[in-house]
Amino acid sequence: MIGGQPLVERVADTTSAKRRVILFALHSERGDADDATLYQLDALRPLAARLIVIVEPSLTEEDLAAVAARSDEIVHHEGIATGSAAYRVALDADDVASYDEVLFTGNGWFGPIGSFDEVLARMAASDAGVWRLIETTDRAPEVFPMEGFPRALTPWTWTVVRADVVSSPAWREYWAASRDDSEDAFAEALIAQGVSGSAAFPATLGPRGNPGILAPGALLDAGCPVLLRTVFAQFPPLLDRFAVLVRPIVTEMGRRGYPVELLWRAVVRTTPPAALNALGAMLEILPDAVPAASHRSEDEAPLRVVVLAHVPHLGFVDELADRLRQIPGEFDLIITTTDGRKAAKLKSRLRTSAQAWARNAEVRVTWVPGGRDMGALLIGCRDILLSDRYDVIVRVHGREPRRKTLNIREYGRRYQLENLLSSPGYVQRIFDLFRREPGLGMVFPPIVHIGYGTMGRGWGAYREPAEDLAGELGIAVPFDEVSPLAPYGGMWIGRPSALRLFAEHNWTVGDYHRSRRVRWVELTRVQERLLGLAAAEAGFHCRTVMNREHAQISHTALEFKLDELSTTIRGYPVEQIHLLRRAGWTGYGGVVALTRMYINLNHPRIAAATQPLYRAARNAGLMAKRVLAAVRNEHQDDGSDR
Repeated sequence: MIGGQPLVERVADTTSAKRRVILFALHSERGDADDATLYQLDALRPLAARLIVIVEPSLTEEDLAAVAARSDEIVHHEGIATGSAAYRVALDADDVASYDEVLFTGNGWFGPIGSFDEVLARMAASDAGVWRLIETTDRAPEVFPMEGFPRALTPWTWTVVRADVVSSPAWREYWAASRDDSEDAFAEALIAQGVSGSAAFPATLGPRGNPGILAPGALLDAGCPVLLRTVFAQFPPLLDRFAVLVRPIVTEMGRRGYPVELLWRAVVRTTPPAALNALGAMLEILPDAVPAASHRSEDEAPLRVVVLAHVPHLGFVDELADRLRQIPGEFDLIITTTDGRKAAKLKSRLRTSAQAWARNAEVRVTWVPGGRDMGALLIGCRDILLSDRYDVIVRVHGREPRRKTLNIREYGRRYQLENLLSSPGYVQRIFDLFRREPGLGMVFPPIVHIGYGTMGRGWGAYREPAEDLAGELGIAVPFDEVSPLAPYGGMWIGRPSALRLFAEHNWTVGDYHRSRRVRWVELTRVQERLLGLAAAEAGFHCRTVMNREHAQISHTALEFKLDELSTTIRGYPVEQIHLLRRAGWTGYGGVVALTRMYINLNHPRIAAATQPLYRAARNAGLMAKRVLAAVRNEHQDDGSDR
């Protein structure tokens, strides 16, 4: 069982004749011990004569109790438990000289993938005084703090020290000094003092001497039983540069018996959602054909489905009816609209065709000025989001973007609806995803980029209000720097439990009123951009989905645009992106903008000194534009949705 009592009771070391003490450092930015960590401890406990866990002050009482149930001793460290200083606390608290081996490890990896048997056999066959699982010679791994990916801190992976080394002068000399070294620095310090060293998987297995991050697939193929967590803390274009494909690695982990739902539940709360979507290749291109066999067993109940459709104008009714016919099986339908006259016409339409549409149908009037589809959902359908009556919600609405041409409106509507409700076979495959993955919270189309300029500025003016709202809702998942992973068109399929964080907040009609909007931005658009983050905070991951027709259209257009954007910049995309981020905002490419970019790249100290003045001037200009836009919008009717 995960999260309760340990899976395996502690027994004597049956896999080796050696008596082993394991020092396990637990580091968490969120102050928790996730289920993947508890799974590690359950797997390690039978290997240890004594298992000592080093914890940080931020660990919650509940998680501390779960860790204590799986260990022999808890040692408290006042700092960050990622370096040798944390392990020193455990050494000071316990005499390890009586053991044959001291194993330094921590929750910096996912595993075991398969079993530890081969690793233990390699350890037993080696006569090295200090033995590492994965050797790393990369002393300064590349980091991208400007892009939101600073250096990741994790405990040591797996280093074993033999008893003769523990009683040697080299050991005493190392720990006599005040250090907080990395795992490799520790091993090399002992080797420099004449201790023999070895590694199961040498640094030469990967580029730049860093196989754990840049060649995890090669390690897995070579028999390594762990995947480093730091793989999920990397800037995705860096892994793209070295063709590190995480999706097949995770698939292989599952094939070898590792419960990958624990992995996704852990990383979804620590990795920005759009970055995780790229790292895990979490886009599903689904065919329209009905699958040969559903993933539902014969005795498993079908998913309980409800469609929440927002109909702000009656012109959407025929298209809605056509899309609802693509949903296989029975479902309930709740339609929200903006006034009683529309509701009466919708009810009349339902009376004549409800049997063809849904099992049960209901119309609700949700007049939320300025709230559009999000107000109708969070206020008008709050009871549905908070109940356990349904397994899956299908969210659609008749959106009509203002200031868009007919072509763009038509393509945008098709893009949203067809990538969710393309055909009965397509929708069945989406439902099968939810059956297969208990940690899947939402699916929705990728960010639209044809006819829209959202790419590169998905947050836009909504970043700061979104951060404020996330703090109010208790969302601590890190934000993506450029664009959030979100259903920008407001249409998606998801579990109610993935959105409970949003639904539990007591939203009111007044929250959407123009006078209550923060910094001249609309609350609905802020909420829309936070849906993926709210699901992640609840431990659910998101996937993007497309049908084959739209994937063909999207990929070819995106490929050509990226090719054109890369023509004047040397290097791989990771280098091109880093260069452009260092240069900063291009503006319209005028003299001022180009001069500022030159200073940013070549004189960073001057740029840092003048940046506050430039930012103040730019913000003043943006605020003036927003005020003017708000004044213009005052003359438009805010009572209708679009």
